[in-house]
Amino acid sequence: MAGQIAYPTRYANPTQLMSQIYTQYVGPDVSSDTRGTTKEQALEWLHSQNIGYVDMEPLLGNLDELHAEIQAQNRQNVPQLITIGDESFLHDAKSGHTLHNWADALNHGAHTMLRVGYSDVMGYGLYEEPAAAPNFSQPVAIPWQNFLEGHIVGCIAIMPHGVPTPPSGFSFQHGTWPIPPKPKPVFDALKAESTLAAAMAALASLQHDLDVLKTEV
Repeated sequence: MAGQIAYPTRYANPTQLMSQIYTQYVGPDVSSDTRGTTKEQALEWLHSQNIGYVDMEPLLGNLDELHAEIQAQNRQNVPQLITIGDESFLHDAKSGHTLHNWADALNHGAHTMLRVGYSDVMGYGLYEEPAAAPNFSQPVAIPWQNFLEGHIVGCIAIMPHGVPTPPSGFSFQHGTWPIPPKPKPVFDALKAESTLAAAMAALASLQHDLDVLKTEV
């Protein structure tokens, strides 16, 4: 899903791509294998595909700042891969139901989702599920508190198609990325004509004063 955001037409079959990635980094993609990939492997794959990203790990120690930064990124159409340490804490904000009925059976395993936006009124984020969960055809509303309780263990911002990676230390809370170009000056013909006319009138007045001065001399 992150790949499709960076390159909308490159990956024709997301489910097949996911299986390929799993096989490459973990092993045979079979139901009996419940191991997952690591953040380092995710970053390696993103780098190999030339997909721009920002590793938000420096903000994991300040979750209020992390929340503010990812909200600012969402407002600028930048999504995030966000990983919760215990997915059993995830609930659908609208129904209150546990998001995954298999979470407890997996011994409260980790789970990664793609955050694509949020509600500034209802207090929840909007998350796309991986291709392995076709039951979630629309972004799912999940309270931020669920992620705090389940422990956020990773967050990676993904640069949308055509958007370069910002420089190190750039904050979406305090700037717009990409930096908007400075507006080109607009030529105002009427103002220019008025200014020229005033200059010509001043010049004519000066010439008149010089002529008078010569006459008097």
